[in-house]
Amino acid sequence: MEIPVNGAVLLTVAYWVAVLTLLLAFSLLTVIVFLRARSQRRELRDKRAQQHWLQVMRHVLAGEEAQARPVGRDEVAGFIEAWNATHESLSPPDSARLLPLGHRVGLVDAARHMLRGSYHDRAMAIIALGHLRDHSTFDELVPFLNDHSPIVSLCAAHALGQVDPPQAMAMFVPMILERDDWMPGNVAHILARNGDGSAVRELDSALLRANTSTMVKLVRFMADIDPGHAAGVIRQLLDSSVDDHAVSVCLQLVSDKQDRERVAGFLGAPRWHVRMHAASALGRIGEAADARRLEPLLADRVWWVRYRAAQALLALPGIGTAALRQVQQRQSDAYGRDIIDQVLSEHDMGIAA
Repeated sequence: MEIPVNGAVLLTVAYWVAVLTLLLAFSLLTVIVFLRARSQRRELRDKRAQQHWLQVMRHVLAGEEAQARPVGRDEVAGFIEAWNATHESLSPPDSARLLPLGHRVGLVDAARHMLRGSYHDRAMAIIALGHLRDHSTFDELVPFLNDHSPIVSLCAAHALGQVDPPQAMAMFVPMILERDDWMPGNVAHILARNGDGSAVRELDSALLRANTSTMVKLVRFMADIDPGHAAGVIRQLLDSSVDDHAVSVCLQLVSDKQDRERVAGFLGAPRWHVRMHAASALGRIGEAADARRLEPLLADRVWWVRYRAAQALLALPGIGTAALRQVQQRQSDAYGRDIIDQVLSEHDMGIAA
């Protein structure tokens, strides 16, 4: 049976498609193998460089003479990994002992090369320049505060804070309200590591210009780094006509015992989350006499309010498990008795509030 001409053409086309597919697959496999081999060589090279420079830094920290040649181009990544890891484990005085080494080996020029690289390279180079604390790099790092990556921009904020704390905080604090992609924990970490008081001053200045919603955000950070200063702002907010969200945040932050009466005034608030946070706050700063103020909340219609009130009672000075059992016996409300059982059971099992 003869194959039609059209059939022969189709067989030929199918044959060459199969051949080309195999060639393409082989080429792709070759590229993958090549890239994998290159990546492994690079990892091995960086590991060797890292180990070498870690050893050099150990000698410097031990007060020994160390031969410190300029960092080779192939060693930049390994050196910066070693530099950053070493500084993160040192106290500020010990960290300062490595700064001459950084200048001697050409860290600034090495880091500049990485600043043009990938997201990871930029972050590592910025961190390294921060540890070097070279004022000549400040203007070079400033543009990275506006980097689209929140990690890179926060690394820049931290680095700038090491190079020139007052100038860095003057730029960083106003941006806290603009960058919604910055994790609060990372922002708090940068502010807490500020040692010259400029973070507190800039937060205080920003608070004077802030509206209620932004003030609440800023006062959280203030409470982390200067609780005494934050206490005054918290009092001002609690005494003013702010919304329930702001009141709840302030009640979570209040820590001064002189605010007992102020906090107790919110135990009867219409919104349940305000009552809940007021109960928790009174448990932190209250006295044994405040038990009578918390007991009515054991019969609150909202479970969370009852739960926090029972925890607060147990946390008050002089109110142990035996005293809380006595409170339970006085309760006519079944929900109140049940919530005390739960809190005491958690206490016996060591479950933290």
